[in-house]
Amino acid sequence: METFLFILMFAVSVAVTAVFLHETKSDINGSELVSKRLAAVRRVSLCAALVLAFIAAAELLHIINMGAYSGAFAVLGSMAGISALVCTMNKKRRYHSAVCVVKAVLIAAVLETTLFNAPTFRMWFGSYNSVYFSAEECTDGTDTNFRADTGELDVRGDRTSVFTLEDINFEVADVYVDLDFDTRTKAAVVSVDAMDETCAVDYRPAIAEGRPVIKRPHSQYIQLHLSGDVSKLKVAVSPFNSGAVSIKGIGLNQQIPMSVSWARLALIVFGIVFWHLMRSSKTMQQSITKNKRIFRLAAVFITDIACIAAVVVTFVKLDNYSITDIMKRPKGNQMTEELVEAFENGSTSLLKKPSDELNEFPTPYTGDARDKANLEYEWDHVYFDGEYYSYYGIAPVVLLFLPYHKLTGYYFPDSMAVLLFALIGIIGLTKLYREFLKKLFPKTPTGIAIAGLIILQVASGIWFSIGRPEFYEIAMSAGFATLTWAVYFMLSANIIGTEKPILSRTAVSSLLFAVAVLCRPTLVLYCITAGAFMLLAASRAAGAVKKGKKPEDSSRKFRYILCALLPMVCIGAVQMWYNYDRFGSVFEFGIQYSLTINDFTKTQFHSRLSLVPIYNYMFNPPVFSMAYPNISTEFQFLNAGGFFYADLPSTRNTSGLFFIALPMFAYLLSFKALGQLRGRRKKLLMAFYIGVPCLLIPFGIIASVWESGYAVRYMVDFAWQSLLGAFAIMFFLYGRLTDKTKKELVFGFMWFAAMWALLVGGVQAFNQAFRFDAYDLSYPEMAYDVQRIFAFWN
Repeated sequence: METFLFILMFAVSVAVTAVFLHETKSDINGSELVSKRLAAVRRVSLCAALVLAFIAAAELLHIINMGAYSGAFAVLGSMAGISALVCTMNKKRRYHSAVCVVKAVLIAAVLETTLFNAPTFRMWFGSYNSVYFSAEECTDGTDTNFRADTGELDVRGDRTSVFTLEDINFEVADVYVDLDFDTRTKAAVVSVDAMDETCAVDYRPAIAEGRPVIKRPHSQYIQLHLSGDVSKLKVAVSPFNSGAVSIKGIGLNQQIPMSVSWARLALIVFGIVFWHLMRSSKTMQQSITKNKRIFRLAAVFITDIACIAAVVVTFVKLDNYSITDIMKRPKGNQMTEELVEAFENGSTSLLKKPSDELNEFPTPYTGDARDKANLEYEWDHVYFDGEYYSYYGIAPVVLLFLPYHKLTGYYFPDSMAVLLFALIGIIGLTKLYREFLKKLFPKTPTGIAIAGLIILQVASGIWFSIGRPEFYEIAMSAGFATLTWAVYFMLSANIIGTEKPILSRTAVSSLLFAVAVLCRPTLVLYCITAGAFMLLAASRAAGAVKKGKKPEDSSRKFRYILCALLPMVCIGAVQMWYNYDRFGSVFEFGIQYSLTINDFTKTQFHSRLSLVPIYNYMFNPPVFSMAYPNISTEFQFLNAGGFFYADLPSTRNTSGLFFIALPMFAYLLSFKALGQLRGRRKKLLMAFYIGVPCLLIPFGIIASVWESGYAVRYMVDFAWQSLLGAFAIMFFLYGRLTDKTKKELVFGFMWFAAMWALLVGGVQAFNQAFRFDAYDLSYPEMAYDVQRIFAFWN
């Protein structure tokens, strides 16, 4: 009955969608005669679409259950409903893209309910005996783990239960392990040994393996493709990660249920529609200056999606915690509690004091010596002159953690701090990108600009902090939040360009650059560069023009310099005083005195160690496989022959930026871009504006991590900055293209780059948030969902 309903639903949904597709084409072509002939058919189709949409909603809300075809009805009903909606709305404006939308939805829905769920239809072809063995039938009567009251067999801890099924003598297409999971267990491991007609004496060991996952019914089915009829099977079941599962029974030749991937559906629809727009839409080929409203709406939509994704990831990782419990933290960490309490007590040193043993120890910064002596010490704290300090920036403490503790008595949670700063930064990144295009490349086509924003948001690096919202990520996200807005105000203040700088925005930019340094000292290089940019704009601030024209306004020039430098100087003085009060030097941030992975006071520099992070952060290519994590990158130590720390247990590595954001390869055209500029001054200025903040500083930051080690979260310090420089080169060269074919190739490249970033960058960021590997086994269900996107035949 379920199969018949599925076939009926599929046929009706496709037919209804076809009617609306035909009518949409007719509306666009202005065929009134055809529209009249199809009026009756349209009314019937509209009614059918409403019914199908209702069925889809009922299934999504779990009001109805379609058994093995669960999910297909939601997809097919949604397809018909969306098609009807698009067709109806398009009657007023008649967009050519409406046809593409309907086609994309139709293609994606048909693929999802057929090809991408092919295992569901295996029972349709061939005569398979379907049998089910209860747990009692499968187990030995002496098994003490069998519960007669429920008819289930408990498997706990490291125990493995093996079930032997004999005298089968028919073809087996799949094995179904009927499991219930303990509330603290998310997965189990199943292994199948088999004897068939071609191997009748000994079992073929581990001929098939599976990983049943909680709330993923499809995962409890293990497909077999044996050489003949099966005589015996051994099914071994063990809970994952020493958990607990209850086995209710084992089935053979049960129909495998569908597993709909809404992410895959959305990606296919978006890819088809976006390709159509990039290739065929005149609007997408017009400049952003002519399409201000459309580009603004697209930017808002992309930013909203990014913000929603950040919120969803954060709260999924928090699992069952309520927001009230999260915000009422009685304890914190080095930044959220220890620095807060120190500042409340008027101290720059932390209140907790080192032990006498540590104070008397001759080599306190040598980790193995500390551990061998069993010293009590605070990990990753700065130890100097008998006191504990923190080398982390104080801006998040002063601006957020300290006021929150004063007002509520609680400590602000890490996860919410990272999320808050990330959201501010994501919005700021969109703002600065729009300003970057408006001021420097206003003739950039809308489609290319939209693709660029997608790539920029995906490859910004902040997702690796959102995916692990803990102590270390606070400084990263806070620096991201302030630096993006600092760059936005610098661009909107006309610091770069030919227009007269705006004093108020210059002051705000200067202040934010300085605060960014107080969030993360590494960003001081960007702050110094911004100060140099502002000084270069001083002549324009004075209103200087050619001889014989308006004279310079020296007073305005003075006010401008005050706005540009005074905030940096004042905030910088605070940082210098803070450094001096702790370590006796205005330039010492204290990281060399940290009690962590290495003795930084004695570490020697070797250039080979700097090449390791440069290669991994920038040039390490992705590797594709059908096993989770599907898209990954192996960390390369380049045979350094020395100690280089890679924080892989807590932050998985990712592909190099050049292979996440493909427009980065535009740097290979740098000399060509410079060659198209006239005048030595212009060339020098362009090389300075792009080369220093987008290349030299990023590579300098990367090279400097040889000492502290590799962590993927550091990408937010240089990823989006480098990508902006690549965009500048690319958009500049595009503006000088006259060949139509080359322009079309750029459109095609940007479409591919955007889809590539979503797939390659998005999957790796997702894998970082929901890890399932040798270091962290917390999210088997998320790993299963990602694997199903690619290896849909499993």
